[in-house]
Amino acid sequence: MRAWMLLNPRAGRKRAPTVRRTAERIAAELGWSLETRVIGAPGEGTTLAREAVRQGADRVLAVGGDGTLNAVAAGLVGTNVALGVVAMGSGNGYARSLRLPLRPEAAVRHALTAPPALLDVCRLNEHLFLGTAGIGFDARVAWEFDKSTGRGMMGYARIIVKEIVGATPMRVVVEVGGEVTEQRVLMMVFCNTREFGNGAVISPGSAPDDGLAELQLVRKPALLPLLKALFDVYTGRADRNANVRTVVGREARVHQEGTLAHLDGEPLEVGQEVRFRLEPRRLWVVR
Repeated sequence: MRAWMLLNPRAGRKRAPTVRRTAERIAAELGWSLETRVIGAPGEGTTLAREAVRQGADRVLAVGGDGTLNAVAAGLVGTNVALGVVAMGSGNGYARSLRLPLRPEAAVRHALTAPPALLDVCRLNEHLFLGTAGIGFDARVAWEFDKSTGRGMMGYARIIVKEIVGATPMRVVVEVGGEVTEQRVLMMVFCNTREFGNGAVISPGSAPDDGLAELQLVRKPALLPLLKALFDVYTGRADRNANVRTVVGREARVHQEGTLAHLDGEPLEVGQEVRFRLEPRRLWVVR
């Protein structure tokens, strides 16, 4: 059995390269041939994943955060090669949603021994995402976090606290299943999985193997209800909050006032017209 390990050297506060020796030891113990490549530039994870497919790899292990998983998955979607997740990011929303091991050694062993399953993926204006994508406030947080030097939960928390009070709701026009609605929202999140990362569960009912996506339209409440909403997000009860409306579907068209989005936490400029769709059972993932 052959595996490739694609490693983001900047992940885990630059601790990701330390996984290499551990992975080589585990692979030898389990009888796997393991080839390691370092991701050196944006987009290279996709290129290397496609090369792994061409070279006959059985599994491709992605070592990094949700952005790294996104890039590697883009090179594997629609193939028979399974993605193994070794989460070493700031939030690790995808791994947490799938309840995968978060310790690197346990994650490597799981990625080489557990069976793969066919999971759903999603696209926003043709850009792939695995877990969540958003427009509005969470997109602005992603852009600010990308520019910041602080990582992890505290880095996110500082930006959220800084930005939330003055955040202005935006007008969106949403078309799902032929029904068109206009609302003012703090953010709109397209969910294939449960959480953003760091325990922030925005869509408790989402699962990446049910053929459905949840679109969460989040209004901005006053200060005290806002604190309650944040509490609900971090206790897995966001879907019960009066300021969160859930719409279920496979496709949606959205007009937003802004132009920003995030895909699996990675900032992206998408324009005002946003098209969303879910593609069922398109990616093999080791679960």
